[in-house]
Amino acid sequence: MTCRELFERLSEYVDGELSEEICQEIRQHMEGCDPCVAFANTLKTTADICRRLPAQPLPPDVEANLEAFLAAYVRPRG
Repeated sequence: MTCRELFERLSEYVDGELSEEICQEIRQHMEGCDPCVAFANTLKTTADICRRLPAQPLPPDVEANLEAFLAAYVRPRG
């Protein structure tokens, strides 16, 4: 696994969304790559801090725009 490949999968790794095989490849890569270890630790710390923040309601204009987008592009049209 290259550093670029690790960077592309790191968020999924931190969130526990990858197969054990890919996790093992990431761990093997990080055994010999201090910059990737530092990056992984920073991402994990950032994710942990964000998870502890209280959820905030969406501003009304953002909520309206999101609902309009979902109605137009995601929800099945009948």
